[in-house]
Amino acid sequence: MLKSGISGDGPGGQMEVRLALKAAGFIALDVVGIPGNLAVFLLFCHLLVAQGHMAHNELILSQLVLANLMVTLCQGIAQVLTALDIAIIFNDQTCKVILFIYRVGRAMSITTTSLLSSYQCVVIAPPNPGWTWLKRWLPGHLPHAIIFLYGLNMVIYSTHVLFAQGPSTNGTVPEFTISVKFCFVVFPGRVAYRVAGMVYTVRDFTFVGLMAAAAVYVMLVLHRHRQQVQGLQGAGRKTEEASRAVLLLVSTYVVLFGLDNALWFSSTFITHEHPAVTDTRVFVASCYSSISPVLIIATNRKLATYFQCSSKRKTAENIPNSTETKASPVTITQ
Repeated sequence: MLKSGISGDGPGGQMEVRLALKAAGFIALDVVGIPGNLAVFLLFCHLLVAQGHMAHNELILSQLVLANLMVTLCQGIAQVLTALDIAIIFNDQTCKVILFIYRVGRAMSITTTSLLSSYQCVVIAPPNPGWTWLKRWLPGHLPHAIIFLYGLNMVIYSTHVLFAQGPSTNGTVPEFTISVKFCFVVFPGRVAYRVAGMVYTVRDFTFVGLMAAAAVYVMLVLHRHRQQVQGLQGAGRKTEEASRAVLLLVSTYVVLFGLDNALWFSSTFITHEHPAVTDTRVFVASCYSSISPVLIIATNRKLATYFQCSSKRKTAENIPNSTETKASPVTITQ
């Protein structure tokens, strides 16, 4: 059984408007997400070289922006090219590489955000016997946790290396296929398709549920501190600021994840999902990877200060040049 890959677009004019809006939306995400994630990741690398070490939350954030950079590079650019109908043919090998990097990056974005929320939950928890051992154990094992998450997600998405294909020449999409418009993952049968879908779903909801539960606990602890004291100072103040930054990242992801799944759930009641709904889901699912570097810079005082200092240095370097230009004598030739 074959399904048409272009059915349901409606009149040509509506399709052109939809594709133009899709291209504009993903171009905006790429313009923000690619340089934003790259700048933050390079800054974390610079801080690691300059300081000789990296704070635990910075280690997690650096992996988060790396994962988001993988998503924006592989998903964002490909979606723009597809929407603009640029004649670039993705062959099978290219699709295997692109889809594997994109899926692992997206999965790492989810799991790393969950790890960040869980770590902040442990940091802010009161020093009672139930948390003391975890406070001592977790910081030293964060690198192992990150390596485990990479390994887990690579194993889960090994199917994309095995079954990814480029678009067919006749424009049809086989049954039991995951489509991202520019490439396809064609599973060998119904069982493999459903098992893979269940694994993806369980993984996503497990880590999103974990990050949400940790975020709720952090909110309760912060509220309790606010009731006990009028504002925190010193290390306590820094912990509170870090916790609020984590809450902003987690709440943003949970809202976008919920909207994505709400659109998917509503589409299950109709026989054919309109392409505009599909494009909206893909766009919403891609927003977090582009928005998160902006949120990280805005809520991280160290990063914000560094960017401000770099901007001031560039301005100061340009002032002498402009002064010299204005003060240079004018020579009149006869």
